[in-house]
This record gives sequence, C-alpha cells and structure tokens, in this order.
Amino acid sequence: MAKTQGIRLDPETQDRLKWLAEQRDRSMNYLIKEAVGRYLEDEERFERERIEDKDRLEHFLHTGEHISHSEMKQKLEQLLSRARQAAS
Repeated sequence: MAKTQGIRLDPETQDRLKWLAEQRDRSMNYLIKEAVGRYLEDEERFERERIEDKDRLEHFLHTGEHISHSEMKQKLEQLLSRARQAAS
C-alpha cells in the first residue's frame, strides 16, 4: 500500500511543476513520483558502481592483477571493429 509523504516546495518550483503537469496532461503528483523514481534509479546505480569500483580497487591492491594500456587498447579496438561490422 502506498504511503503519503509531504514535500515542501518553494513557489517558483511549484509553479514550474504545475505548468509542466498542465502541458503533459498529468497530475503534479504523477510528475513528482516520476522524478523521485528517476532520481532513485540514478543514485542507486551510482552506489552500485561505487561499490564495484571499491571492490575492483581492493582486488587490485591484494593481487596486483591488472590490464595493461596496450591490452585495453587492443580490446577496445576489437569491440569497435565488431560494432562497425554489426552496423554495416
């Protein structure tokens, strides 16, 4: 079941939200829910990537395992070549 959460908006933001809701033929509540959902997706993705980066760094610090610049360049060139072939 959905719960109600209050939010305080300054008059300018409220006016902008109201205008956009009218243009989109949507309620202000709908736009707020969409905005919060998108924000959460972005922030959750950022946190997952931050955790992955931390784990990769820890792995490198413990093992020294890495990919050299030339190896990475070669892998990227292969990917680019495959992408160009797929686009043709």
